[in-house]
Amino acid sequence: MTEKKITITRNSKVGALDAETDTDFLDKCFVDKGDLEQLLDVENPRAIILGRTGSGKSALIHKIETSVSSCMRLDPNDVSIRFLEYSDIIRFFDALNIKLDLFYRLLWRHLLVVEILKLRYEIRNEEEGKRFIEGVFSWLRKDKARKKSIEYFNEWGDKFWLNTDEHMKEITSRLEKETRATIGFEYSGVGLNTEGIKNLTEQERVEIKQRASQVVSGLQIKKLNEVLDLLGEYAFDDPQKKFYILIDHLDENWANTSTRCRFIRALIEEIKTFRKIKTVKIIAALRKDLLELVYDQTRDSGFQEEKYEAYMLELKWSTAELKKMISLRVNEVFKSQYTKDSIELDMIFPKEKKGGGQLAIDFMLERTLYRPRDILQFVNETFNLVPEGQCVSWRILSAADAQYSLKRLKSLQEEWGEMYPSFEHTVELIRGVQPKFTKSAISSERLSDIAFLISDMSLADPCCSAVLSYMEGKGTRESDVIYTILQSLYRIGVIGVKLSSLDTFSWSHIDQASVSKGDIKRASHFKVHKMLHRALDIDASTPKFQY
Repeated sequence: MTEKKITITRNSKVGALDAETDTDFLDKCFVDKGDLEQLLDVENPRAIILGRTGSGKSALIHKIETSVSSCMRLDPNDVSIRFLEYSDIIRFFDALNIKLDLFYRLLWRHLLVVEILKLRYEIRNEEEGKRFIEGVFSWLRKDKARKKSIEYFNEWGDKFWLNTDEHMKEITSRLEKETRATIGFEYSGVGLNTEGIKNLTEQERVEIKQRASQVVSGLQIKKLNEVLDLLGEYAFDDPQKKFYILIDHLDENWANTSTRCRFIRALIEEIKTFRKIKTVKIIAALRKDLLELVYDQTRDSGFQEEKYEAYMLELKWSTAELKKMISLRVNEVFKSQYTKDSIELDMIFPKEKKGGGQLAIDFMLERTLYRPRDILQFVNETFNLVPEGQCVSWRILSAADAQYSLKRLKSLQEEWGEMYPSFEHTVELIRGVQPKFTKSAISSERLSDIAFLISDMSLADPCCSAVLSYMEGKGTRESDVIYTILQSLYRIGVIGVKLSSLDTFSWSHIDQASVSKGDIKRASHFKVHKMLHRALDIDASTPKFQY
């Protein structure tokens, strides 16, 4: 093979940063780490693809979609959850502080039953729906014990071809009718909305709440249990025919945070329930930090997080796997221009080693959180700066690092903005510190400036809560505020923590996802991640430390 360096042409890229526009590279350069096999195995319980932003969740969803014959996507943006948020009856239940978890599970179970039946019997219109129902009642004539299934198909048989929006509205309308009937004639003048209960006495509120609660607890979810058994026995009984429902974009803003958490928790429960249909698998992609938020907001008595671990498939990438991914994409970009032989990475990037003997690809990888999107962004940024027809040099890599670092900081703000809206200010606490620093490097003056900026922000942000408690003299000390901010920066991936002089540095993307305030308090040193050195004015000329 020739030793000639590969030169970069204008607009060269090794892929897009989102799976939806990166399909060509995904189809040709997919790195199979064994995750796909586990997801396609309907007997394997792992069905929730878990990972941080850019870890490859949507890429796996795309690969499943192109690998099987019977699957469909269900996008939460298309389910009209916001319709529920503005629904009078839902606001009525919220005002009475009645939990609707069972109702949300019923919604998911109904929607998923409808979708798998549409998929199995290719129901696209009313006529095809009628033919399907005729077949259903032939099963039920053989199995007359399933009375609840008969009721269900009698109720919904002529509506299976409708879209998810219409199903959602129909079920909500039924909830309202049942609530009205249960409340009774004596409260017929009470509007089923937040305004309707404002003028009630406390005793009347208690009475109505008791009656309305009966509606939720009496929801016919058991009816759908029987339906699932029926479908498993008669409709999805061929082990050679497998069906997949794929759910992505759960981390987008398709509902307010509280509603979204309740709906995702209900979905997780229903993914477990649908395991009883052996040839059907519901697969969902979920950001790891969002799952933690779901658990925090929906945790009830008896909740055991470990019961859900068997259903989680956490995406983690090794250095070798990321190098393989970049190598495959580089070959795809340049193969037609130069040679049919394999192109090595050192034909693209500087072959000589930098400083302490570091290769270019390793220089880039240690500035990532070991996620595909990070390294793709760095390589694309590098190619953008190469003059037409020239090669990548260390000078260009250094310039790309500066651009990439700023973009990574912005990306972290977007990724964690819902959980830590104060991040754009709290990250300034470590601007200009040494790459490896101690708590003493943080000045009171800088903390005061940051505290002033975030004191009136969202109290859902623990950093804002700590600042407000400190400023109001509620027993929170200045050091407690620093500990809380450093704790959040660790979780986001900005800093690593050395818990004692005998320990190595821990990082949220490699080791434990979070650390306690006590861990931060006793930590001997902190280290700023190299991906943010340039963005945070960290002096890179200081001695290097190993991760």
